[in-house]
Amino acid sequence: MKILGLGRRLAIPILLSVLLAASAFGQEQACNTRNVFPWLEQTFGTWDKVRKDSLKIPSADRPWLIFFDESCVIHVDPDSSFSAGSFKKQVIGGESFNISVIKHDGKITMPNREEIPAGLITFASTYAGGKKSFLAAALPSIWRNDVNLKAEKNLDTLVRSVVVHELTHTYHRNFHARLDILEKQLPEVKNFNDDVVQNTFGANAYFRKLYESEHALLYQAIAETRTKEKRNLAKKALEIIRERRTKFYSGPNKVYSEIEDIFLTMEGAANWAAFQSAMIEGVSVADATKLIRRSGKYWSQDEGFALFLVIDSLLPDWQKRAFGTSNASAVELLADAVK
Repeated sequence: MKILGLGRRLAIPILLSVLLAASAFGQEQACNTRNVFPWLEQTFGTWDKVRKDSLKIPSADRPWLIFFDESCVIHVDPDSSFSAGSFKKQVIGGESFNISVIKHDGKITMPNREEIPAGLITFASTYAGGKKSFLAAALPSIWRNDVNLKAEKNLDTLVRSVVVHELTHTYHRNFHARLDILEKQLPEVKNFNDDVVQNTFGANAYFRKLYESEHALLYQAIAETRTKEKRNLAKKALEIIRERRTKFYSGPNKVYSEIEDIFLTMEGAANWAAFQSAMIEGVSVADATKLIRRSGKYWSQDEGFALFLVIDSLLPDWQKRAFGTSNASAVELLADAVK
């Protein structure tokens, strides 16, 4: 979700049937986290439904979860290397979790040893040489203090959808590893993230014209109720995508074709999952679409979302390929969908 400035930084099925007692944690009372757990319960339950029913991922590869507010951090199932606080073993929804609640000083150390400010940021990434995943997420109290979100009527749902978005990225480790390699081929790019194509080519009038044409066709396809016409619109969009790539992604810029593929796939699938989470919580299709698209001005986020809405309507069981061992790309899936 671009309002967070997530960039490339890459987001559990739990029933919190028993709220954590103050005596369970030495710092819980000071941290005042008791009211956080009902929100976490709903968030984790929503993710569980999205994972199993929408993404069709049968088992949860549980990441290290790090939730934080203005003063405290909650670690859920941290790695054995974590030694910053004491643990409480908690059985939640039939599963056992290690939970630690500790104070922070405005900065939080991530499993990959990076430090982040305890502000409006939510992302997932990898550690242990890319073999393990973690999620760091600001809790709703931080979001509520953001001036740009004062009018958001579905704030809790928005925050949950962002967590679902990032949890989806924890199944994209193959892409993470590939991006690390591709980034080294563009040493001149100072901010290598999901906006890199937009930032590099967006000022070119012809490139922008082609992008806007394919973008418009995809959203027309989404609105179209007739399957044959929907497929025709999507096919035209695919033709323009290929034309744009042939025109601009050659020579030293050839690498951008794969980079665009990866970011459209990662952000699109994650936004589609976030969209599903909003509807699970009772938000209408129109409001869920608005919630996820926000301004719609970030290309990989908005076109990626459109791609997966179209793919889902035309290609049954696409999830098996998108979340399989090879992580099929959005453009590959679209090509199969319009056949």
